[in-house]
Amino acid sequence: MAKKWGSIALAFLCMAAIVWMTPEIAGLKAAGKASLGVAVFAIVVWVTQAVDDALSGILIVFLLAVLNATSLAGAFSGYANTSLWLIVIGFVMAACMENSGLSKRIALFLVNAAGGSATKVYWAIALVMAVLTFLVPSITARTLLMLPIILGIGTAFGAKPGQSNIVKALIFIVAMSGTMMSIGVLTAHVGNPITVGLIEAATKKTISWSEWFRIGAFPAFSVAAISVFVLRLLWPPEIKNLGEGQDYIKRELAALGKFSPKEIYTLIVFLVTLVLWATDSIHKVNVAIVGLFSIILLIWPGIGVMSWKEAQQKVPWNVFMVYGAGLSMGAALVSSGAAKWLAGTMLGPIVAMTHSMQMIILIWIATILQVFFTGGGPKTTALTPIVIAHAAAIGADPLVFALVLGMNMQHQYLLPVSNMPNAVAMGTGHITTGELIRTGAVMSVLGAAYMTLMVLTYWNWIGVVR
Repeated sequence: MAKKWGSIALAFLCMAAIVWMTPEIAGLKAAGKASLGVAVFAIVVWVTQAVDDALSGILIVFLLAVLNATSLAGAFSGYANTSLWLIVIGFVMAACMENSGLSKRIALFLVNAAGGSATKVYWAIALVMAVLTFLVPSITARTLLMLPIILGIGTAFGAKPGQSNIVKALIFIVAMSGTMMSIGVLTAHVGNPITVGLIEAATKKTISWSEWFRIGAFPAFSVAAISVFVLRLLWPPEIKNLGEGQDYIKRELAALGKFSPKEIYTLIVFLVTLVLWATDSIHKVNVAIVGLFSIILLIWPGIGVMSWKEAQQKVPWNVFMVYGAGLSMGAALVSSGAAKWLAGTMLGPIVAMTHSMQMIILIWIATILQVFFTGGGPKTTALTPIVIAHAAAIGADPLVFALVLGMNMQHQYLLPVSNMPNAVAMGTGHITTGELIRTGAVMSVLGAAYMTLMVLTYWNWIGVVR
């Protein structure tokens, strides 16, 4: 408790020093100093976990308004951003998928198709995660869904906690390769809608689901595939065939029986939703409107999969509170001129470089900064306004810079607190902190190096980076 109080005191002290104790700075107005002070306060409490996420969100909104960093409406503006509501939509849809039993059936079916070969099971789990990336809009939900299946396989072939390379590799594939896949689908990770929301607030331009997929899908799924190869080398299976582990999968699959009406209904709603999201550039219906219609169908009395009372319990409202406040803070940093000042001060040394080289440097900076953030969402919220302001200052397209960097904010593999999948993996008892850090370091370098290659090749070829 003393440590938390110390962190809270440090956060307020840093904010006070910036707002009231720093001398006049050219190019930084009073509102800019206030918004910068709130941003530093937010980063300190996020990094130290001094207060609950929801409380940090309330504090951020309060401080933005009280310190006149923005107007009262501006302090609450993040909660009106459609991208924030994609997070709620995603978790409700994930809850419905889980409640119907459809997600478990899909996972078991695909793992069963591996036929018992340990190496094939690695790829089967990766394929499950790829499919669920589209159907379950939450990497945390996908991880929680897959862990009982993986642990059940391990138990069936007699794996002892902490001693099976197969179980370790499968957990890392779910937590780390699965996170990489999330980069390619707008609705697959909470950080993605946050990036879109910040871009929209700063540039008034909207990124569609299909446009995000066009730009991010190939890099995301190809680097995830490479990561499975790497994890196979890092954690080679100790046995070639799972034996009773495969029998466990078959028993679990048989226990599900035939498709229930609830599963069929859920599958239809999800497939229609996916088609509408993928074709949003044609019909022009916002992705959030499509998502809202889908959850209306999924929780409608009498025909839905579950009630709102059940569904809302699956929504992490603390995440909603903190990311809404983060969007407000990001908008305040831009409108007050603080982001522009920060970009000019911090990124001045790279201004003379080509735009591609600057993106590459920023990708590596974002990857290194994972040690300070508990998740890609907070990192996205804190850094994206600076990236947007930097792009505008050098005459580049802010949308492109923010989009490319936003897709690289999810490289959070190094520490147990780097993201929720890592924390869940640690909770299994099969992974030690040292093993996670070593594996996470390899995945971090792989992710940043591969995305560097994408800046020079794929993103250049499709005309995103020039």
